[in-house]
Amino acid sequence: MTDNNSKIAPGYIVNFLRDRDSYVIPRALASKNQLTKLVTDIYFTKGPSWRQRMLAHLADHHSPELDAKFVEESLAAAAVQFLGGRKLSKVIDTHFLADRILARKTASIWKRQPADLLLYSGYARSAFLASKGSNFRRLLFLYHPHHRIISDLLRADASLFPESEKAFKSDREVKTWWRWRYADDEIELADAVVTASTFSQHSLEYAGFDKPTAVVPYFSKLRADEFNMLDKKSDICRFLFVGQGVIRKGLHHLLRAWREAKLRNATLTCVCGQLDPNIVALIPSDVIIKKHLSHADLQAEYSRSHVFVMPSIIEGFGLVYNEARSYGNYIIYTPNTGAPDMQIDDKSGESVPVGNVSELAGALIKMNERFHNKQIDFAYIAGRSHSSEWDDYVARLIESCEALKRLC
Repeated sequence: MTDNNSKIAPGYIVNFLRDRDSYVIPRALASKNQLTKLVTDIYFTKGPSWRQRMLAHLADHHSPELDAKFVEESLAAAAVQFLGGRKLSKVIDTHFLADRILARKTASIWKRQPADLLLYSGYARSAFLASKGSNFRRLLFLYHPHHRIISDLLRADASLFPESEKAFKSDREVKTWWRWRYADDEIELADAVVTASTFSQHSLEYAGFDKPTAVVPYFSKLRADEFNMLDKKSDICRFLFVGQGVIRKGLHHLLRAWREAKLRNATLTCVCGQLDPNIVALIPSDVIIKKHLSHADLQAEYSRSHVFVMPSIIEGFGLVYNEARSYGNYIIYTPNTGAPDMQIDDKSGESVPVGNVSELAGALIKMNERFHNKQIDFAYIAGRSHSSEWDDYVARLIESCEALKRLC
């Protein structure tokens, strides 16, 4: 137990599994000597050379801006995820188990090296309990909207679309009460909450929580510093979707809208790491599906496209909007995302109502016409996307956390 009069160490302990969001938060803290530890599962450059050879497929699980000396690994959490496989996950909730293992590891790290906590939701409860009664602050990073708004939004969509109804019935997150209880415990124990979007902040209020909060929109690592305008030259308007091919991303709405719009001289490419089988039957024959693209191939898709569209039902932020904008793409989004926090003006993008297929089809038709009339200013859109730079993000994150701590 830490003495209440203990001197508070500088910096924060952060935690999450996998290479979430390109390590943006620990990278930002480390750049200002404000990172005490990152607790994660596998950090590629942490282990010996023989392990790196064995785990070459996890080479992106690190950041050159984040020295391995700041990282503590939980190999048990890694084993549950990577060795359990899909068969085991059908029997037990392996994701929940891995989350709990990482949470307990974080608590043990905090007891050994106490510091303020800035912990990702899903991995916070154990360390929050361990630090209760100390002078160290407990900040929760709610990167995912609260489960209550997720359940209600998906239930409403399921009442309208058959493919959504089938997906809703099998959605583990909206059926697992043990996850809900854990998530609510974390919020109750937190002194304050940081979110990446106003939508996630709203989800807290929707669920009835009254906590000091700060919204700190993400900075995207995959943004283009520049791109070749010649890549945009085409007689065909190229629409692009990048994201998991699931109901939450509104892909079924997009496919229905694409069929309704009947665009001429236009293509739609969907880059999906996975594709919900309930959606597959909706895919029109002229839609291009691509999976598991390399970083370079994904950059090429952004660079050659003209309009990026992701009509999400639920989105904690949406890094892909920023990535696509940096390549000059016009953005079509919904209010249930981080896009409203990105200062997107009328020349750079537009919002469509969630689940309104006809309005989405209308936006597709309008943008196809604008492209063929040469009314999309790709260079302007790319320039606007860089109005916020890395140093601005770092300053906003640290200042917001310090302001929240003063309120506690």
